[in-house]
Amino acid sequence: MKKNRKLTKKGEKNMLKRNKGITLIALVITIIILLILASVSIAMLTGNNGILTQAQKAKNETEDARIEEENILDNYENYINDVTGDVSQVNDTNPGVLEGSGTEQAPFIINSIEDLVVFADNVTKGINNYEGQYVELGISLDFNSDKSYVNPNREDYANYGYNGKLKKVLNTSGFIPIGKSEYIIGDEMNEVSFNGNFDGKKYKIYNLKIIQEKNVDENTYIASGMFSGNLGSIENVYIENGMNSTTMNGGKYLNTGLLVGENSGKISNCYVNGEINTEKTDWACNIGGLVGSNKGTIKQCYNSASMNAKYSCMENRIGGIAGVNEETGIIENVYNTGNISAEVFGEQKPDYPDRGMLGGIAGRNIGKINTAYAMGLINNFISNSNVETLIDGVSVHYNESGEINNCYYLKDIINSSGINTTISENGEVRTSEQMKSQEFLDLLNQNNSGMWKFSNGNNQYPVLYWQ
Repeated sequence: MKKNRKLTKKGEKNMLKRNKGITLIALVITIIILLILASVSIAMLTGNNGILTQAQKAKNETEDARIEEENILDNYENYINDVTGDVSQVNDTNPGVLEGSGTEQAPFIINSIEDLVVFADNVTKGINNYEGQYVELGISLDFNSDKSYVNPNREDYANYGYNGKLKKVLNTSGFIPIGKSEYIIGDEMNEVSFNGNFDGKKYKIYNLKIIQEKNVDENTYIASGMFSGNLGSIENVYIENGMNSTTMNGGKYLNTGLLVGENSGKISNCYVNGEINTEKTDWACNIGGLVGSNKGTIKQCYNSASMNAKYSCMENRIGGIAGVNEETGIIENVYNTGNISAEVFGEQKPDYPDRGMLGGIAGRNIGKINTAYAMGLINNFISNSNVETLIDGVSVHYNESGEINNCYYLKDIINSSGINTTISENGEVRTSEQMKSQEFLDLLNQNNSGMWKFSNGNNQYPVLYWQ
């Protein structure tokens, strides 16, 4: 038995040795397999077709695609600019400083957005109202295009009211008007307005944005437009795709237009298109495509901007050319294709004689309107029976003796769902076919031969000679 136990122990030792050998071989084999797998994994990660290599390749391709897309967008912008022939890269060696001396022979020249911003600030702060001086655009400007800036990303214009990158601020917070837009009763207009001579030279201003929201006291006026106020002369200014969004809570009058808020000077050979959106509480507002309130002259101009007004105030006057044409105001040889929309909101004060006045040329006319036509829709949405609404295809006369001569409006442009609404006919109605006739053109030219012509660009309706 003892011998057998010795044999058994010896066998057990041999078995252990054999098992250890097998385990060692298995371990070696396992290590070899792991090394092989590791080398494969490394190859998969770092080889020509490895995961990391492919990931980097995909990243590079994505970046290349992004750059290509940006180039496409840039090329598209350049293509658009080439098509219009208007916007090209500014070449202004001294941005913010107007070239010239301000004389008629050597006017100040605006050659960049930076120049326009500083020019506006000079008028707004009373540094220079440019009385007796001449200012001109030297190039078409687009607030959305890098080409119109010497440096669109400059951040050193905080003193002019623009905190951050200039182009971004102008397209988000808007352009600060030329001239003081907020003033109180008793302020001298020559202290807050442009008093000089501004010639756009038929260059265009694209994508102008004016954005204002004011909470003011009862003695405050707001004048909102590219020019807040004008006592001088403005001519040959073309605004394309402009936007004026102004909200005024409280205060006296809100005077809003895309070109000028309050005009007591001369405006000629100008046009605007885009949109005007206003909201006003208390007292009154005047909203026009070109001008809010006109006490001066507007001649040979047209508007195709739409006007949208929400109001809860004593009087709301909206017109295609001017919100109100005051007693000294003269509007002649103009036309409007912009739509008008008015809506009352909130509760009306019981002591207010609330009314809205809507007209194709002027909301309210106390002055003179000569030779004009309107074809933009007039939409009135007023459900409050306490609000009196007066609508005319040309302009409303309300207890005044304003003059309207040789003025016309397109049939069926008035759409009113308002209660307590009166529609007058201070102008003459014409059908579309009649407005496209030689007879109609002759009517417009009867006092100014050659002032009007036909053009395919206006759906064969008459346009002004300079278009």
